[in-house]
Amino acid sequence: MTVNYLQEFGAENGTKKLSDKNFGFIAVLGEQRLRELPAGKRAEMKQQHNNFGVGKTHLQIALAKRLIKDGFNVLVVSDVTFMDELIQAKMTNDEGETLNRLLYSAIHADVLVWDDIGKAKWSEAKEALYYQIINERYRKQKPIVFNSNEDRGTLSEKIGYAAASRLLGQCGPYLLEVEGDDFRLKGA
Repeated sequence: MTVNYLQEFGAENGTKKLSDKNFGFIAVLGEQRLRELPAGKRAEMKQQHNNFGVGKTHLQIALAKRLIKDGFNVLVVSDVTFMDELIQAKMTNDEGETLNRLLYSAIHADVLVWDDIGKAKWSEAKEALYYQIINERYRKQKPIVFNSNEDRGTLSEKIGYAAASRLLGQCGPYLLEVEGDDFRLKGA
């Protein structure tokens, strides 16, 4: 799927061709849904539907490196850190300069690689920022390569229904629900 997605990009006569589709890995059973289960059932369900350590970020970074090598402007963000930076920038008394710089980078990069989207603790302010970035990229038909430990429903609750609709809806065939063994825990 990753190799097929890379074929959506190209460059001819100095003109870049971006994919008009997002590329995403999401959980079959989201982290929030797991937390809502009774304590005794949590471990069993996590074992059946594990999506941690299955290689989502590894594939994203490999894809980002390839796109950078091919001349594309790629911005890689980690959700918790990025959302904290945006919220801090909102509170900074610099007439919005820092916030606008961060938003501009996220909106205008050829490709935005968003690791662990939906991991940050929900707030109304964060939901508005998710929407602003995802909606602007949607309008410009600029791709987001993302992964999440949430499923379709819980991701929508974490980033907002409108943002999730645009993010997931723009994936077309490039949305994969993943689960499997945690490679980080092998041999532990």
